Amino acid sequence: MSLAGPDAVPTPGEPTPPQAAPPQPAPSQAAPPQAAPPQPAPRVASPPPPGPGVAPPFPAPPVEGRAGRIWLGVGIVAAVVALCCGGGTIAAIGIGLTTTQALTEQAQAQVGEYLDALADEDYSLAYSYLCDQEQAGQTRRQFIDSMDGRPVISSYELGELDPYQTELLMPAQLTYSGGQQVTVQYILVQDTSTAQLEVCGTQG
Repeated sequence: MSLAGPDAVPTPGEPTPPQAAPPQPAPSQAAPPQAAPPQPAPRVASPPPPGPGVAPPFPAPPVEGRAGRIWLGVGIVAAVVALCCGGGTIAAIGIGLTTTQALTEQAQAQVGEYLDALADEDYSLAYSYLCDQEQAGQTRRQFIDSMDGRPVISSYELGELDPYQTELLMPAQLTYSGGQQVTVQYILVQDTSTAQLEVCGTQG
């Protein structure tokens, strides 16, 4: 039996030795593993509403602090209302005083012009300062005739309206040519068409 070399031919009748497996080529560089797709986050069920006696998750706000803020707001509102009411009262008083002063000035002007006409013995002009009611009771001629023979006014002094009277009364201290003095309260009414004050008789 001869030694078998690498290129030896097997003798007939001998079994063929097994052939070595051919060398496999070196595997190429392996591909990187693919990342798995992201999984959705698990859904967390909301907790059931707390039943009676269950403590709330957060502490309740302090009641005392909230009540203090409410009373502070109420106090501020009350102070504003008081100031507004006080200011309104003062404004109303101011308006009332201004109105009384304006009426007094108008009444003094009208009665003064009426007395000036009487002092000048211009009875026709004096008649025009009378109210509609007085003029309806007598004509201009009748008024002129009624004034004849009366003492003539030499001077006069006017007072002020009394705001507490229901009627507009202008007091006047009259001095006649003979020296006689008398106090007369002239009644004034407002004309509906001209809004001017007019002499409408006397009182006292």
